[in-house]
Amino acid sequence: MSKQKTNEGLFSASKRFSDAFFDGLSKNASDRVIQKAKKAGMPKDAINVMNNIKKEKDYLDSLLKKYDN
Repeated sequence: MSKQKTNEGLFSASKRFSDAFFDGLSKNASDRVIQKAKKAGMPKDAINVMNNIKKEKDYLDSLLKKYDN
């Protein structure tokens, strides 16, 4: 198996995992959840973690799109 096919399989599998893991969490849905958590009085540390997860997911999606030829 060539290195290129291995890399393609790795990125494809990563993309599938990311899609499955974040299934149903569209940008608007995640923004609403974060806003509800703020209104409910969730600690700032927890809100920061939620925002970081959202940013990391967006970054991962951009990387996978970049390398998925």
